[in-house]
Amino acid sequence: MNPQTYKVIGFILKICQNKKSLFFWFIVRFLSAILPLVTIYQFSGVVKLLEQKAPLESVILAVFCIFLVRVIDNFTRLRSLTKLEYEISIVSFDIHNFFLSDLKTSTKSDRHEIVQAIRNFADASSTTLNLIKQPGVDSFVSILFIPVILLFLDFPAFILNIAYITVYYATDYYTTQRYAHLRNILNTRTEAYFAKLQDSSDFDLEQKSWSRHFRRLVNWGFTEWNLLQNTAVIFYSLILFLQISEVVNGNKQISGLVLVMGYVTQTQVYLNSFSTIKDSLTDMLVGLDRLAQNPTVSTVDLDDLI
Repeated sequence: MNPQTYKVIGFILKICQNKKSLFFWFIVRFLSAILPLVTIYQFSGVVKLLEQKAPLESVILAVFCIFLVRVIDNFTRLRSLTKLEYEISIVSFDIHNFFLSDLKTSTKSDRHEIVQAIRNFADASSTTLNLIKQPGVDSFVSILFIPVILLFLDFPAFILNIAYITVYYATDYYTTQRYAHLRNILNTRTEAYFAKLQDSSDFDLEQKSWSRHFRRLVNWGFTEWNLLQNTAVIFYSLILFLQISEVVNGNKQISGLVLVMGYVTQTQVYLNSFSTIKDSLTDMLVGLDRLAQNPTVSTVDLDDLI
């Protein structure tokens, strides 16, 4: 994320009225996101017990431990998600209150356009925070812990995993720059369309313009995700081939392959989620930038946000 993105997040937290509750439930959500990584290790342990032809009692105990961790995971995850859903909904009102409390416009059309810009930003903020709560927190935990786990489990897999994350992030950074440009144009057309829609029946031109630019954004989405998904496939296949070679050569048990590939698969899933969140963060940044460029709204300078 670029510095402006951090500033936008800081700005939202600054105007948020329920910071303590929001932070508390995000911490609970963070802790709950660690448990699926534990389950991967436990599942590999069950496979290892079967390889060793361990007593049935040992296998049942291992399965029960998985069951117990999953139940705790479900409770903490669902509890934090439902609480965060409410807290995030309040953030939208905080944004509305901040920008609309002193809003003065010369014409009704100007007000409609500005209100739509505020709605764009509030909706993008709400969507982003909801994505952060799930799967964003899971993605952060996975990217934080999985490379460390692989470092101790399988060093070659660790190197490939780090290379995978690096290449994926670089590709995502490039594609997001283009996405931000297209999103900014679309937001401009959205504001113009809804302003005209509320004041006149002659909105065909604005509607066609919006549709044309939305199609451009959607087409770029295909290109973006095609690049990212193919990057994932290449590195996943390389790591899988490496693990199979180790098993064939007798240097690793199947349980070891299951363990490593379980963590690699998690990396792929959550990097995809990270990209979705990054696009949503871009929507939020573009939305606030649109407001900052409008002299009618309360003066907002991105460089002054903390």
